[in-house]
Amino acid sequence: MTRTRQVVGTAMVIGMLLASCSDDAEPSTAPDEGSAPTTETTATCPERVDQVDVSYVDQGAALQQLDLYQPPDAGCAPVPVVVWVHGGGWRIGDKGASIDAKVRLWNAAGWAVASVNYRLTDAALPASDRVVAPAHNEDAATALGWLVDHAEELGINPGRLALLGHSAGAGVVAALATDPTYLGDVGLEPTDLGCVAPLDTEAFDIGAAAGTGPQLAQVYEDAFGTDPSRWAELSPITHVGEAALPEMFLVTRGTAQRRQVVSTFAAAAEAADGAVTVVDLPGFSHEDVNKEIGAADDTVLTPALQDFLAVCLAG
Repeated sequence: MTRTRQVVGTAMVIGMLLASCSDDAEPSTAPDEGSAPTTETTATCPERVDQVDVSYVDQGAALQQLDLYQPPDAGCAPVPVVVWVHGGGWRIGDKGASIDAKVRLWNAAGWAVASVNYRLTDAALPASDRVVAPAHNEDAATALGWLVDHAEELGINPGRLALLGHSAGAGVVAALATDPTYLGDVGLEPTDLGCVAPLDTEAFDIGAAAGTGPQLAQVYEDAFGTDPSRWAELSPITHVGEAALPEMFLVTRGTAQRRQVVSTFAAAAEAADGAVTVVDLPGFSHEDVNKEIGAADDTVLTPALQDFLAVCLAG
């Protein structure tokens, strides 16, 4: 995919003006003889170029950055934005991984795409020194706040915003959608998100996920600690109903236990008057849920997700 990419340093101003939306206006003379000439005002647009490694925290960590991909030929009007949060067990992953097909899909629909990095848990560090939850959630909330605060200069519409994530990123997305504390810290609330799609995670219930086997348990313990009361506090399902929910898109696949986690969360959201769409993905692997979005031969996930987003972002 050939794109214009601009690397933006921490101290640089993001809003780069200005491309003209209309032909330069010529002075026009009023009909009355002798009247003074007047000049029409020329409208301006944000310059729509892709930007990478944009810091959303002043003098923040290297991972507190996002990439913004603009739809070409979008004109002057602010465009909807899809915000993507990558997975990787809260310990690995990157905003650039498996993003190209998603960008092509969503840019073609006329939507900007913001892919967010966040600080990761380094399990090799002592527990007292490592980044642990809820830092991942806080970073994603801060990125959203930055996008909303800079919406005008970026040419995006903060009232038409979708938040999506896969795996650990889905856990982050679910936390922001259900626990109003995170977005409240940046002056927002969950319903400022037009819709959310936490895709294929067991992190709706941290305690249940930590009990599914030693390998997965270690991932959760590294990121969330070993205190069951803390697991409960950090679980999105604990906070369902504390604030009005944005519309949700969920997927279900895999083992009966994994499906049960999703159905339990969906039922809780619906009981709290949330609108929930659940799509079954038979034959999909965990990685397929991420990599098939935007794939030309995907006839299950991509069309359903795109239909959901089209309604969500229609305004």
